[in-house]
Amino acid sequence: MLRSVTRSVCRAPKNNIRIPVCLKSNKSKAGYDSNSKAGRSKRFTNTLNLPKTSFQLTIKNGAAASREKAIQMMAGFQSLYKWQREQDWNHSFVLHDGPPYANGKTHVGHVVNKVLKDITNRYKVLKKHKVHFIPGWDCHGMPIEIKAIMNTSGVYQHLPALEIRKKARALVKKVIEDQKKSFLQWGIMGDWNSVYKTLSQDYESAQLSVFYDIYEKGYIYRDYMPVYWSPSSQTALAEAELEYNHEHVSKSVFLKFPLVSLRDQFKVGFDDAAKVWAVVWTTTPWTLPFNQALCYNPKLRYAFVKDTTSQDVFLCEAQFVEELKTLLNGTLQTLFSVDGFTLETLVYKHPLSGELLPFLASNHVTSGKGTGLVHTAPAHGHDDFSVASVYNLSKECHIDGQGVYLSGVDNSLLGKTVGLDADEAVLAALNPFVLRVKDYVHSYPYDWRTKKPVIIRASQQWFINTQELCPLAVESLQDVKITPEQSKNSMIAELYSRPYWCISRQRTWGVPIPVFYNKLSGEPLICRETVEHLRGLFLHHGSDCWWSLPVKDLLPDSLLAQIDKGKSSDYDKGNDILDVWFDSGVSWASVLKDVEGQADVYMEGIDQYKGWFQTSLLTSVAVRGKAPYRQIVTHGFATDEAGMKMSKSVGNVIEPEVVIYGGKNKETSPSYGVDVLRWWVAHSHHHQNINIGPSLMKQFSEDVFKVRKCLRHMLGNLFDFDPSADCLPYNELTAVDKYMLYNLHCAITQIEEGYENISYNKVIQNVEKFVYSDLSTFYFNNTKDRCYCGEAGGPARKSSQTVQYHMIKVLTSAIAPIVPHLAEEVYQHLPGSKIESSETDSVFKLGWSKPDVEWGNIQSARDLMPVFDMRQAVADKIGLESPVEFDIFIHSSPKLHDLLKRIQPEVTSTTSSLCEIFQTSHVSVLDDRPAVVLEDDAMIVKGSTLVWEFSLDSTCEVDFNILVAPAELYICERCRRYTAECYGTPCQRCLGVMAQDWAS
Repeated sequence: MLRSVTRSVCRAPKNNIRIPVCLKSNKSKAGYDSNSKAGRSKRFTNTLNLPKTSFQLTIKNGAAASREKAIQMMAGFQSLYKWQREQDWNHSFVLHDGPPYANGKTHVGHVVNKVLKDITNRYKVLKKHKVHFIPGWDCHGMPIEIKAIMNTSGVYQHLPALEIRKKARALVKKVIEDQKKSFLQWGIMGDWNSVYKTLSQDYESAQLSVFYDIYEKGYIYRDYMPVYWSPSSQTALAEAELEYNHEHVSKSVFLKFPLVSLRDQFKVGFDDAAKVWAVVWTTTPWTLPFNQALCYNPKLRYAFVKDTTSQDVFLCEAQFVEELKTLLNGTLQTLFSVDGFTLETLVYKHPLSGELLPFLASNHVTSGKGTGLVHTAPAHGHDDFSVASVYNLSKECHIDGQGVYLSGVDNSLLGKTVGLDADEAVLAALNPFVLRVKDYVHSYPYDWRTKKPVIIRASQQWFINTQELCPLAVESLQDVKITPEQSKNSMIAELYSRPYWCISRQRTWGVPIPVFYNKLSGEPLICRETVEHLRGLFLHHGSDCWWSLPVKDLLPDSLLAQIDKGKSSDYDKGNDILDVWFDSGVSWASVLKDVEGQADVYMEGIDQYKGWFQTSLLTSVAVRGKAPYRQIVTHGFATDEAGMKMSKSVGNVIEPEVVIYGGKNKETSPSYGVDVLRWWVAHSHHHQNINIGPSLMKQFSEDVFKVRKCLRHMLGNLFDFDPSADCLPYNELTAVDKYMLYNLHCAITQIEEGYENISYNKVIQNVEKFVYSDLSTFYFNNTKDRCYCGEAGGPARKSSQTVQYHMIKVLTSAIAPIVPHLAEEVYQHLPGSKIESSETDSVFKLGWSKPDVEWGNIQSARDLMPVFDMRQAVADKIGLESPVEFDIFIHSSPKLHDLLKRIQPEVTSTTSSLCEIFQTSHVSVLDDRPAVVLEDDAMIVKGSTLVWEFSLDSTCEVDFNILVAPAELYICERCRRYTAECYGTPCQRCLGVMAQDWAS
C-alpha cells in the first residue's frame, strides 16, 4: 500500500514536513484503547490466514513417549538399517560397536554410548553412506560367572564347570534380550537380527585362530611372573580390570631387622657389643614371612645412628633420621654417614625364620619414601621379582588363590588369610621387632568387579609381550585420528606403561586357552594342527566341548601321530580361560571380516584407552600389522547433577526408563520421552562428566519443546502451501526472506561441520541459536503481518511460505540424527511429503537436505546490516513503547539511500521489508532533506552505520536521520497496525484482502 508523503506536509511550508500532534490523544478521544480487551475485536479473526496443523504441541503426561512408539512403527525404525544396506551408494561407513557387558540392566551410560553412535550412523545415512553397524555383547568373564553361581541368599554355589556355564549362558541370554529391548526403544538403528556375541560358536572359533596367529608370531608366551591377583574372584587380573581406591587403608609398619655382619669400617663408630638394626617400612605386613632381601640404592646416603637410651644402633637413609626420632621416642646421635654402595656386603637375620639374608643394590629404591631400605618378597612385587631374577633368589609363592598361607611359614601362620587375619598374625609374631604400626591411607588397586583389594602374586600365566608390540602399535596410531586429539598422547602412555598383558584367567565361564600339557614334563602343546582341530569342534559344539569331551576327542591320537607328539593319554588339557578383554579385543576378526578388518570409527568411553581401544589395537597389530580403526572417538561418563558418580547406596541413580516413561510420582518424575534423552546426550557430548538429573532433564525438555513449537509454527503457516506449485524462485523473495535463507545457510554449514567433526554439542548450539534468535525472536514476529493478514496467494506471503518450507525441510534434516522421532513426525506433516510407499516413509530416505548455493549470498545480509543498526537506534529512542505506535521517516546519504530504495522502492510503505524490520506502522524513505517543524510527540534519531561499498570491497561509514512520530492513522482492527484511514474500519490493505475472499 502506498501513502503519499505530501499528505503529511500539505499544510507545511515548502520543503518542510509537518508531524501530526497528539495522535494518541486523538485516538483516546475516540474512545479506543488498542491495549484494552474492548479494543481487541475478534470479528475479523476468521478472515486471517492463521496457522493450521494437526501436529500436536504437547510433550507432557506421557504424550511424547506414546507418540514415539507409534512413530517407530510408522517410520519403519527397525527396517531402516536393512533398507540403507540395500542402496546403491558409492560411500560406506563402518562404526564398530564396542560390546556392552551382558550382566545387568541398561543405565544412562549405555544411553550416552548408544545414542552417540546412533547419531553418527543416522547422519551418515542422510549423507548417503552405506552404514555397517553390527551391535554386539561381551558375554564372558568373572562378573557374569559370579552372578550366575550366586543363589538367592547371595551365597556362591560350588558347581561343576558345565553347570556354571549353563547358568551363565542363560543369564547372558536374558540380559541381552532386555538390553536389546532398551536399545530399540531408544531408536538405535542397527542389524538387530544379526547381532554378534562373544559366546557364539563362530566368534569363539575365530578367536582361537587369532590366539594362535599371535602365538605363532612369538608374542604369546607362558611364564611364572607376579600378576595382579584378586583373592575375591580367585583369578589373575590385567591392568584394565583394576580400579584404584584413593581412600584405601593399609597397615603401615616400621620394623627393625638385626644385622649380623658388619665391615670393619662400620665398627669404628660404636661398641662391638651394640645391637645394630636395619629399619624397614612396609604397607603389606602379610608379605614379611617371605622376605628374601633388603634393597638399597647405591647412590643414596645412609646413616648409622645410636639411641642414647638403649645404646642400639640403627641403619636408615640419612633423610629418614628425623622421622626415626619420633618412632623411637628418644634421643638419637648420628655416628657417621656412608654412601649406599658401601652396604653391599651387609647381612641380616630374618626375624621369623632366622635365615641369613643379603643387602642388594637396586635402583627402584628412591629417596624420601620409607626408610631407604626396601623389604623384598619376590613373589609379591614386580620390582621384587626383578631383583630376584638378577640375584637368583627364590620366587616361590606360598599362598593360594584365596590368599591363604599354604607353606613357607610356621604353624602359627598356616591357614591365615590375606586381607582377613594374616596382617595381625604376622605382626603378633614379629612383635619384638615392630617399632610402630599405624593406618596408612593411599591409592590402592581393587578388583573392578568385586570392588575388593587385589594383591600381587606370582603364578604360571599366559602373557602377550606388549613391550615388543608397543613400537608397532604406536607406529600404527600415526594413521589414526583420535578425538579429542590430545588423548593420543594418553593412549601412547598407556601402551608404554604395560610391559606385558596377562591373558589367562583361572575361571570357567569363557573361551579356554587351547593348550594341552604333557603329564610328565609339564610342557605345553600348541600348534596349528591342534588349534584347527579345536576350531572345528568349537564351530560344531561350541566351547562347552572343552569341558564335555574327553581329551582323546579334543586331541585325537591320529592328530598326534601326524605331528609326532605321542598319544592323547600323555596330556592334560589346560584349565585357564582367556581374559575377557582378549575376547572383545579380537572382535575385528569376526565383526569386521567383511570390511577387511578395519572400521572407520571406534566410539567408546574415555576409560577404553586402557581397555578395548588398546586390546583391539594390540591384537590387530600383532596379526595384521595395522590398527583395526581409522578413528577413535571418546565420550565422558554420566554423573548426577553435582558431578558425583551414580550409586544405588547414595540414591542418585537416574534410570533411562524413568526419564522416558516417568516414575511413580509423575509430578517429581515426569515422562519426557526418548528424544529428550537423546538431546541431553548430544548437548553434553563435549563434557568429560555428562551430568544428568531432574532439573537438567526439565531444562532439556523445555529446549526440545521450543524447537518443536518452532517447527509446529512453520507447519501451521504451510497449511495451504503446495511446494510443487507455490515455491517462488530465489530472485522473487523479499529482502528479509533472502536474509533468512542466508542465516539458514550459515547455520547448516556450522551444523554440518559439527556432525563431520562428531561435535554434537556444536550441532545443538547452532540449532538452538537459529531457532531461538533467527526464527522465534526475529522472523516469526516480524512476518506475522504478511503471513496472517496479507493476501493468501499474494507474492509476499508465498515468499515467506517458500522460505519456511525450505527452513523446515533443512532443519528437520539437521535435527533428525539427534531426535529422529521428532523429525519423522514433522516429515509426516510436511506439505508435499505424502507417504505412499516404504521408499518415502522416512525422512532418512530423503538424504541430507543441503541449502542451495544461492542461499549463501552474503550480500543479502550486508544489505540489511545498516537497517538493523537503524532499528536499534530507533528502539533505544522509543524505549518500552511498541514500534507499531509510530511512523518513521528516513533521510540518509546517497549510498544508504540507494540501498534503502532497493529494499523499499515505494516512498512510503506499510508492508515492505523495512516495515517488517522496524515493526512500525509506516516507513518513509525521503529523497530530500526537508526543513522540519517538530511538534510535541515527534523525535529525531541521528546516527551512522556501515554500508558495503562494492567498488572498495569493504564498508564505509554513512550518516542517517530518522524522524519518529506517533502513528498518524488509526488502528486496523484486523492487522492491529495504525494503518486505517477511519476509526473502527480495517485499513485499505485488509479491505482489499477481504474483498478478494468474499469475491471468491
